[in-house]
Amino acid sequence: MPNLPAPYVSPWKDLARNVRALRADLGLRARELWRRNREGDLSVPAFWPADLTPLFWPVLLAIVLALVVSVALKLNNLRVPAQLEGEQSGGQTQPQVITTELASPKLLKGASVLPTPIREIPAIETPLPDEPFAPIEMEEAQHPVALQLDPLLDLFLDGSAPEGVLNEARPDPDDNRLVLCVTESWWILGDLQRSAVAKTWQERSRQLGYSELQLVNVEDRLLARSARVGDGMILFNNVPPA
Repeated sequence: MPNLPAPYVSPWKDLARNVRALRADLGLRARELWRRNREGDLSVPAFWPADLTPLFWPVLLAIVLALVVSVALKLNNLRVPAQLEGEQSGGQTQPQVITTELASPKLLKGASVLPTPIREIPAIETPLPDEPFAPIEMEEAQHPVALQLDPLLDLFLDGSAPEGVLNEARPDPDDNRLVLCVTESWWILGDLQRSAVAKTWQERSRQLGYSELQLVNVEDRLLARSARVGDGMILFNNVPPA
């Protein structure tokens, strides 16, 4: 067969196709990093609390951006005075002494005019006060109240259970498990209400990426866990505390 000429392909179409593919690839990688960070899969320093593992990289990124912005603002503030100083030194002119001469309109042409003498203005002395100013006493600054922040616990305090039932949320990244600690108010709820609350918390934990959920009391006694076969939560018939 004779060699047919290759069809012409516009390089602009190839460029647009490559740009779309690159944007899609960057979007997939960004979502993957977000998912891994949310699941606590990314490495963090040993000193960082395990409960706040998903917050390490966003906090670090915010600090780096703040440092870059502060450095840029400082460099801009240093550049503006230097430009003003250069403009003043380049355009500086020698001061001119202007002598004002007063002449009477009745003087003849060619008559000499004497300059008006300048009187010296005496300096005004400001009297010093008899007593020095007393320093202003500043009130001692009050220490700010330390705020206790638990973003993971706040995600479950959405009104799905009465106030005071949920006490603590402890993630276990090694087993991809979330442990919720409930108070004695858990036993005030009825059987159907406890089952509904446990199912709601299980759905919320799955949205956060956890494959298993456990409910314990303040003494770490297991009260309920997610089913290993099938779906739903298994509630144990524990005796409420006396």
